[in-house]
Amino acid sequence: MIDVISIGAATVDIFVKSDQFKIDNSLLSLPVSSKNEMTDSLICSGGGATNSSVSFSRLELKSTCLSLLGDDPLGLYVFKDLKDSRVDTNLLIHQQSEITDYSIILVGPDGSRSILTNRGPTHLEASQIDWDKISGTGWFYITSLEGNLDLLEQLVGFAREHTIKVSLNPGNRELAQSPRLLPLLPYVNFLLLNKTESEELTGLSVDNDQLWSKLSSYGSAITAVTDGRNGAYILADGNKLYSPIINTQPVDETGAGDAFGSTFIAAQIHGLDLPASLHWAIKNSASVVSALGAKPGLLTFSQIK
Repeated sequence: MIDVISIGAATVDIFVKSDQFKIDNSLLSLPVSSKNEMTDSLICSGGGATNSSVSFSRLELKSTCLSLLGDDPLGLYVFKDLKDSRVDTNLLIHQQSEITDYSIILVGPDGSRSILTNRGPTHLEASQIDWDKISGTGWFYITSLEGNLDLLEQLVGFAREHTIKVSLNPGNRELAQSPRLLPLLPYVNFLLLNKTESEELTGLSVDNDQLWSKLSSYGSAITAVTDGRNGAYILADGNKLYSPIINTQPVDETGAGDAFGSTFIAAQIHGLDLPASLHWAIKNSASVVSALGAKPGLLTFSQIK
C-alpha cells in the first residue's frame, strides 16, 4: 500500500544564483544591459507535490505523486526525476499538446529568492483522476491546486469516505476563496500555513494572540505555522508548541515549507509524538535551505533520526 499520495503542482525549476545580484529596499536587481556570471545553478523537478513525494521517499515511506504534466520534454524530465528518487509515478497525468509548468528562480546572496513562473493553461481536474487507484493510501498530502476548490472538496470528501487522513497546504488561490475553504478545515488532519498565509486566512497579525485561537477554531486536528527564520509553531489539543530554527547558513530558501510539512507527516506516520515530529520538521527544513534547490538537501531516514 502507498503510505502517502502527494497531490498538486509539478514543475521544472531552474535555479540561478549570482553574487552579482543586489538586494536593495527588498528588490533583487542587476544593472540594465549587463552581462553577469552565475555562481551556481540547478535544474530539477519542483512544485509542492514532487518536493513532498521525494521527501517521503527519502524518509522510507512509499509515496506517489498525483500531478498534471504536459506532453513535452519538461514533463518527461519530471517523470524521470521522480523515478530516480524512487517515487511511484503511476498517478502522473500527461496532458497532450500542453506545456509543463516551469519556474526560473533567482537566488540572492542571502538565500532569499524571487520566482518567475510559467503556468500552463490547464490544471488538475477531478475527471482526470483514477479514483479507484487513490483509495488505497493512508494519507493525502494536498498542496496548491491552483484554486480548484471543486477538486479540493471532492478530495476531502473522498478521504472521509475511505478513512484517509488529509494534510493540506493551501496555495494563495485557495486562500482567496476562504468562504469555501473554511468549511473543509474540520476534516483536515494537518493544516500547514506560513506566517503570511495564516494572517491572510484569519485577518489577524501573527503578533496578535487571538490569531492562535482563531486558527484552532477552524477545527483542523493539527495546525502548523512556519515563520521563516523565526521558527515554527504547532497547534494541537489546545496547546501551542514552538521551535526555533536550527542555525545554518542559508543558500536557498526554496522548498523549506515543503520539507517542513512532509517531514512532520512522515514523523507522525513513523509513530513520533508532536515535539519529536516538530524537531524532525525543523531539522529537515534547515538541511534543505543549506543547499540550492528544494530536493538536494532533503535528509534520509538514517540522517534525520
